[in-house]
Amino acid sequence: MGSAVARKSLGTNVHFTETLEDGSIFVSRVPKTMPEISESDLPPLVRKYNPVPRKEITSELRQSLISLRNEDPAQWTASKLAKKFDIPKQRVLAIAPCPQWRREEIHQAKDAEWEKLGYKKRLIRLNRVRRRLLW
Repeated sequence: MGSAVARKSLGTNVHFTETLEDGSIFVSRVPKTMPEISESDLPPLVRKYNPVPRKEITSELRQSLISLRNEDPAQWTASKLAKKFDIPKQRVLAIAPCPQWRREEIHQAKDAEWEKLGYKKRLIRLNRVRRRLLW
């Protein structure tokens, strides 16, 4: 303990010392318990936290989402339905996913676009995908 007092005079704070089972001395320079921190000790908030209230999804709203999405999925995308009904896009996708026939149309259009690309453009896009896989 005498060395701890000497260290304290040099400027390092020794909060406690403890003798271990093997006879060595454990010296801690941090307290065993954290000091209590109140809200007044913290800096002010940068932004005020305002959680967005979740909108209740009624069965009528659910049916209208599904009918609009199945009616014309090219016009009523998930983003447009989310804006129209003021709900998150993920909830729209969970309630009314894109119909299978529309997904196939999108894949065919992307395949046709890929076939139109020249050798260099294809190579550039493939390399971009390969680089992203390395992230």
